[in-house]
Parts: sequence; C-alpha cells; structure tokens
Amino acid sequence: EEFYDNMLGINLKGPFFLCKYAVPILRSRGGGSIINTGSVHGLGGDSRLVAYAVSKGGLLTMTKNLAVGLAKDKIRVNYMIPGWVLSATERRIRREMGQDENWLKDREPRLPMGRFQTPQDSANLVAFLASDDSAMITGCVLNVDAGHSVRCIGADE
Repeated sequence: EEFYDNMLGINLKGPFFLCKYAVPILRSRGGGSIINTGSVHGLGGDSRLVAYAVSKGGLLTMTKNLAVGLAKDKIRVNYMIPGWVLSATERRIRREMGQDENWLKDREPRLPMGRFQTPQDSANLVAFLASDDSAMITGCVLNVDAGHSVRCIGADE
C-alpha cells in the first residue's frame, strides 16, 4: 500500500498540484502550455507495473480533462510519452540490475529506430509544445518514443 500511494503521489498527485498552482499564473499571462510526462504504460497493461501504469493512466485522464476545462483560458494541456531514454539514471538502474553496457549495446539495434533516445529528443518535443507553433494542440497524446509504443508487446524486449 505504501508503494502504491508513493507511486500515485509522485506520478499523479504531484502533477495535479503543479497544475493547480500553475493555472492561475498562466491565466494571468493570457494562456500557456502544460506538458505532462506520461508513459506507454499509461496506455495499456503490464502486470509487472500495475501501480506505475495506474498512475500514468490517471495522468492521461487528468490531462484530457484539464485540456477541455482550460481551453477557454488559452491553456493547452498535453501528455508526452518519452520512450527508452538512455540517461545517466537509466545506465545506473541497468547496472544495478546486472545489465552492463554490452547489454545496452545489444538492445540498441533492436529498437524500432535503431538507437536509444537522448534527453534532447524529449526536450525538443517539450520546446515545440511550449511554443506558439503548437497553438492548436491540446488534449493530445504525443509520442517521442521512437516507435516503442507501436511495436508488438514483448517484441525484442
């Protein structure tokens, strides 16, 4: 129960309160953009990650509801799905799991686009969604996951 509450606190309650306190500021500025960081697990099931998937699925629902409710205020709300980002944290987690750099190098060519994502790949979508170039995009699920979410479940894991 503690784990479940913690997961919901981080992935659902945290973004809820960030939105709650950001909205008045965005309203005073005449609009803006909220970008929630989702997950492919928020779109489907994985029996190994129930609490995580529930938290990200809830965030998706919250995103869509806020998008509808805040559109009149010119506040756009979207749900970005990053894929497998090879960050320093990901490398550390993999090392702790006994999966060294060779394990990662073996996986990379099997990814749909043939490479891991970088933090910059996600940052590029965030910059676009925060800009006026995305003025008509709200309530959307946007994948910057290099095809990860469209491949068959279990394929080349």
